[in-house]
Amino acid sequence: MTINIIGDIMLGRFVAEKYAEKRYQLVSDNLLKSVKEADIRIANLESPISSQSTDDSLRFAASADLLEQFKWVDCFSLSNNHINDFGNQGMKETIEALDAKSIGHNGLFTEEYTPFLVEKNGERIAVVTCADMMNYEFSDDCPYQTLRVNKEEQIAECVKHYKEQGYFVILYAHVGMLFTRFPNPVIREFVHRMVDVGTDCVVTAHPHCLGGYEYYNSKLIVYSLGDFLMDGASFRRRRAGVLKLDVENGDIKNWSIQPVETTDELQVREPNEKISNKMRSDFQWVSKQIAKHSDTYNKYYKWQYKKELLAHSWSTLKFEYHRRGLKGLLRTLSKRFGAVSGMAKRVFTDRSKMSYDSDAISDKNTSLKDIR
Repeated sequence: MTINIIGDIMLGRFVAEKYAEKRYQLVSDNLLKSVKEADIRIANLESPISSQSTDDSLRFAASADLLEQFKWVDCFSLSNNHINDFGNQGMKETIEALDAKSIGHNGLFTEEYTPFLVEKNGERIAVVTCADMMNYEFSDDCPYQTLRVNKEEQIAECVKHYKEQGYFVILYAHVGMLFTRFPNPVIREFVHRMVDVGTDCVVTAHPHCLGGYEYYNSKLIVYSLGDFLMDGASFRRRRAGVLKLDVENGDIKNWSIQPVETTDELQVREPNEKISNKMRSDFQWVSKQIAKHSDTYNKYYKWQYKKELLAHSWSTLKFEYHRRGLKGLLRTLSKRFGAVSGMAKRVFTDRSKMSYDSDAISDKNTSLKDIR
């Protein structure tokens, strides 16, 4: 069985605005043909489908109309930090919209969790989805739940159960620190424990950039697929990977990363050869560093995290200059002084013992007009 696993797909904010002005093809023909070739396609839906709206730039709401172009996705993970951006009603509308389009989904449940299960070509696949944080915690009257990293035993029991039933178990986890290609040590240790209890392959998303991979106990772990489609203002945020798995007899026979990029026009396509080679090279470099510093990873991560945020900031500045010119860049920086100071604060904070970037979502009142 061939499986394509895709990172974050965000259909709100400026993607929704552009699509509302004039409907256009969100994924290029060549890329669409490539990703649809797999038997199964899995992605993360980083925006609830909601009739509600807000000027808060960190709350994402999308129209069900945009889902029409993603009917080729077999299962959207709804286990992510944005799924509760519009509360119980937003989650209800999201489930109803996906069901109406006959698009599978996993992550939100009301009573007992069941993974996304597939039996095809003699293979049995179980995809377990989980998250480590929510921008807005579920209310006391929320009918939905999702598997959370801080309740690790629930995830472990689920993995063990389906492994014992003969499934090839994939853990698709929405975890990690924003804007860094390297897994934070707490999450790295968590996914290692999930391999220990039976997970066959781990894939993560959430940091908004393409990361790297490692093998742990002979099992593949791919860290951070990046943003398949999002309006992030950074070259690193506009470049992502599609993980292509070939599973045979309950094991990974082959795998690869296909580079993708989101253009200035907010369309996803295959990058040119130069960018594609650079992305593959960076992916391999990150992977080599994880392996090289495996025994002293906590110490290595403390300093590498700072370098990653500085690299992300530089990528953002280059992107804003590319898009707006010097005057536009200076105007944007003046509007977003709070975001700039917040990034500086994160650079000088030790993240090696943290599970997630709690202060990265503390400013929930950033207006859309401030990031245009």
